[in-house]
Formats: sequence, C-alpha cells, structure tokens
Amino acid sequence: MKNDWNSNQYMKFGKERTQPSLDLISRVKDLEPSNILDIGCGPGNSTFALYENFPNAKIVGVDSSENMLEKAKEKYPNLSFKKCNVPDGLGEESYDLIFSNACFQWIPNHKNLITKVFEKLNKGGVLAVQIPLTQEAPFYKTLYKMVEEERWNKLSSIKNFHNLMPNEYYDLFTTLDCDFQIWQTTYYHIVNSQEGVIEWYKGSGLRPYLEMLENDEKAEFLSVLQTKLEKLFPTQKDGKVILKMPRLFFTLQKR
Repeated sequence: MKNDWNSNQYMKFGKERTQPSLDLISRVKDLEPSNILDIGCGPGNSTFALYENFPNAKIVGVDSSENMLEKAKEKYPNLSFKKCNVPDGLGEESYDLIFSNACFQWIPNHKNLITKVFEKLNKGGVLAVQIPLTQEAPFYKTLYKMVEEERWNKLSSIKNFHNLMPNEYYDLFTTLDCDFQIWQTTYYHIVNSQEGVIEWYKGSGLRPYLEMLENDEKAEFLSVLQTKLEKLFPTQKDGKVILKMPRLFFTLQKR
C-alpha cells in the first residue's frame, strides 16, 4: 500500500475496534507470561489492554506503520513500541504470549506466517489471534461484487486480505505441535448513520481502493457504494445502523 495508515481515521471507532482484543484477552487471562509480543499493535490500544491485564510482563507492541506507532508512543509513553515487518523481522527473542488483534489478515501466506510466529513461542506459550472473517462479511461481499462492474474493474486486482477459512486453519494447526481452539463471534457494532459504515471501512479495508482513485472518482465510487449498502444496513428506529462484523478467533498453545 502506497500510503501509511491514518490512526485518527482508524480510531474514530476505537472502542468498537478494541472490544475484540478484550474478548481475546479474556480467553488467556489465566496465563502468567513473563514477556508478550503484540503483533499489529496499531495505535497501542491492544498493547495497553495487555498491560492492564498483565502488568508484570515485559510487553512490546510492533507494527509496520509509522503513523500508528507515532500515535501509540504519544498516547502510551510508558509502553514499548517498535517498527517491525512480520514474520521475517521478528528477531531471535521468544515469547510466552504472542497476541494479534485484527492484523494477520493483511499479511500474505498464512501457512508461512503462522508457522514462523509459532516458532517464536516458548514451550507452553500461547499464540492468540483475532481476524475479521472478511469472506463472510456483508460489506465485503457487496464491495467485491461492485468492483467486478466495468466502471470499477480496475479495482478488482486488489487483494488486500489473506486470511483463510476456519477449516483451512484447522488443517494447518494440526501440523503444529500445539493444542488449539477456534471460534467465531459476529459483532453488532453500532454506527451513527449509514455514512458511518463507510467511515468505518475508510479506516481499514477501503484504503487501497480509495488510493487507486482520483478525487472525482472517489466521490462517485463512495456514492455508488453507499447506495448499495443502504438495503444491507438499514437504519434503526433511533437513526443508528447495525454493522454486522463476523470475526474469527484462535489460540494455539505450544506443547
């Protein structure tokens, strides 16, 4: 992606984006890790949540985005953050807990990714991951169908998500020396209007599509997409909109 992430756009829905990380932490809260790696820490919200739950652990948040890391360091100056490309830039250290909230879907080749990250676990260590299940998300089904239209087919080459389906993760996990759990939750995130759905995805999955368009094209693209989404995300009686977001979770404990 040619442009860096925009942490301000991303955190317009900070509470909603943080909630899955809190739910994932609740599944590993009985651990007593001495060190933790937070992969894809973004603006530091997940790293801070880990610190609150594991205050005695050494925690470092890593991300590939300068903008996100600047925001994290500014907001949480007492926590450690560094730039890192995963998995090849992980270095030699191993960890008791490797955590990742809404990041792995951006990284290609999940067999290689998860195998290499798993190698960085200490014996008994846990890899805990949450990813949006984009294949089942109503928004992305609509978006992918739209970019196949002739007017927008130059965008159809974009492949910005690389996550597998649950059964594929299962087959991958059985090749590793681990005990694992997989589960799915559909979140009903609440946004203030139908325009709020677009604002949500401007901070994540829409970024590469908008980067490929000129300003006049962006306005037209967003207008057409908004119209397509109106039936998919109807307005509730109080004027707000339910944004259905299926998310996949898994934990792997190294034997």
